[in-house]
Amino acid sequence: MIWGLIGDVIFGALTGLVPTWEWLLLVRTVNGAVTAAATLPAEALLIDKVPVERRGEAVGFVASCAIIGRNIGPAFGGSTQFISAQFVNLVDSYRIPYFVDAAFAVLAMILVIWKITETPATPTTKNTTDKINPNSQPKPSEIKTRVKYSGAFKILLVTAFANGIALGFILPVMALFFQDAFGIEPIEIGTIMTVAGLIGMLASWLAGRISDQLGRRPLIAIGGFSTRFCGFILPFSADVGQAALFLSIRSLGFNIFMPAMQALRADIVPEEVRGRLFGLYNTFFTAGDIVGPVVSTLLYDVYRSSSWNVGGLMIPGYGIPFYVNSILGIVTTAILLVFVKETVDVKPRDKRPIETTSQ
Repeated sequence: MIWGLIGDVIFGALTGLVPTWEWLLLVRTVNGAVTAAATLPAEALLIDKVPVERRGEAVGFVASCAIIGRNIGPAFGGSTQFISAQFVNLVDSYRIPYFVDAAFAVLAMILVIWKITETPATPTTKNTTDKINPNSQPKPSEIKTRVKYSGAFKILLVTAFANGIALGFILPVMALFFQDAFGIEPIEIGTIMTVAGLIGMLASWLAGRISDQLGRRPLIAIGGFSTRFCGFILPFSADVGQAALFLSIRSLGFNIFMPAMQALRADIVPEEVRGRLFGLYNTFFTAGDIVGPVVSTLLYDVYRSSSWNVGGLMIPGYGIPFYVNSILGIVTTAILLVFVKETVDVKPRDKRPIETTSQ
């Protein structure tokens, strides 16, 4: 985490200094890689630090914090640029937010060094090919040869890829959809999407807490299917208000689904290889997030002007990305619910503060 944040400081500052767009592309690519070096271990460390019966709550709370940051970030960055333009030339004012971003990475690094300690993982024999001596800590080279990917984890990887597609599929075409279907202005589109995103803020935390009480699968089912259903009917909205409602419910469902999904992943993955398998999971998610925008924008461009009459119901062509994404999500969610069982029994809620508990 510390080395990743150091890289974020360096490459974040370099972003504000690049002379050409080619250098900008290179520096931002490397910056994305080093940021992953900070965030992936953080996910594993979070699970190390919380008791099993509060994993859902912890994951949901962190997700809520991330939603707050993602929604405040654009306004904060834009305000920083606007204020900077009063003191420096216009081009340089666009560089200033990257230095501010690097300063936040310095603050994060200080907090990690100051406040976060690690507890060594206790080896377990679950999902490994050989029995591990519980009195010895396995070496990284030994862990590499012992890892066995269970059927449940393989299904989680497929689901992660589908969830990545779900995220990347809709966002790029959402603004185009609102403009083509209702002819509204960009500022209205941005407001609708921001409000829809904020609605999911508290949902993540509450859904995580509930998943600790009722189990992960019920929340995965409720959130997963409601998200896909709203995505499917969104293109049939009669007006912009109805579309905004369906989008908000879709966001709510997604934020109910994700904390339970991440907690289930933590339940299944053996703790001594948690970082490695979390990284593999995120790789599949990111791959879907990369593929999604390419496919969705292609489908949207091909079918945006088409429509079909099916039994008296007009099916708009600009809804094709929404239909494909929803069907894929329904199928993968159903597969997960059928073949992946919960490995942690629902227990009474531990009342101890999360930050004072360790393994």
